[in-house]
Amino acid sequence: MTASRALGRAVLAAGGTMVFLGGATMLVTGASMAVAKAVMDRRKVQFQVPCTVCEAKKRVVCEVCEGERILKYWPTPEPPPAQTHSWSVCAMCEGAGDHACINCEGSGTVRPLPWERAPADAPQG
Repeated sequence: MTASRALGRAVLAAGGTMVFLGGATMLVTGASMAVAKAVMDRRKVQFQVPCTVCEAKKRVVCEVCEGERILKYWPTPEPPPAQTHSWSVCAMCEGAGDHACINCEGSGTVRPLPWERAPADAPQG
């Protein structure tokens, strides 16, 4: 009976150690990932330029409804008489008339591609 108790205590101690080590590993990994993300975000900001699609306004006019906020829909090639129009809210902008810029994802700035950036050691002017 004492052997089974000793074995149970050993398993319990080993399990506790594994839980402690696993938790500590997760804590250290999480902290190091947060530091790495902060460093990368700071580095990305150094190369940011204004978005040319939205002109740094963060939003663009909806291409589907062209800013009208509604869509005039009819299933035939010719439009029907005025009293039978079917109107619906634009699904792209959800009736706002504009939406977040897809190029900069609504941030107003983009990171240019490496071949679009001027080299740091190139003479300015």
